Amino acid sequence: MMTFSKNKTLTCVLVILVLFSCVSAMPSPAIAQSLAQTAEVQVVGGSKCSAAWGLGLALAAASLSPCGVLCASLAWYDLALIGAYCA
Repeated sequence: MMTFSKNKTLTCVLVILVLFSCVSAMPSPAIAQSLAQTAEVQVVGGSKCSAAWGLGLALAAASLSPCGVLCASLAWYDLALIGAYCA
C-alpha cells in the first residue's frame, strides 16, 4: 500500500515537471530581418574558408576516436572543400 502512494506521488511530480517544462519552452516570436554581409560573417562566425578549416581539423582530431577510418577519409575529402573556399 505504501509503494502505491509513492508511485502516485512520483507520477504527479513528474507530470507537473513536464507541464512546467512545456510552458517554459515556448519560443518567443522572432522577427526576421536581413543582415549586411559583414554582420552576417560576424553572426555566423567567420568565412566559409575558416569553416572549412574548422571542419577539417575537427575531423582530423576525430580520426583518433573509434570512427577513425570514416573521420580520416572525411578529413581527406575536406581538403577539396578547403581548396574551393580558400582559393
